[in-house]
Amino acid sequence: MKKNYSIIKLNKIKPLHQFVVLTIPDEIRFELIRLGISEGDNLVCVAKIPFGPVVIQKDLQEIAIGAKFASLIEVSQE
Repeated sequence: MKKNYSIIKLNKIKPLHQFVVLTIPDEIRFELIRLGISEGDNLVCVAKIPFGPVVIQKDLQEIAIGAKFASLIEVSQE
């Protein structure tokens, strides 16, 4: 059975949803790699602040991604 995935920007993800990072623009790639986030990672959206950051979780670490950066990152959710 084929799964349906939707591709959206990280700033559109809903809290408590799991997602996979698809693309990270070059201008923010280095900053996210320093935080341990890279393309292909499976993450969870912990919280989303209106007009503010998206809080994501990787393993036991929570990271807040600013709204501007989050609008540039493409993710896939089931």
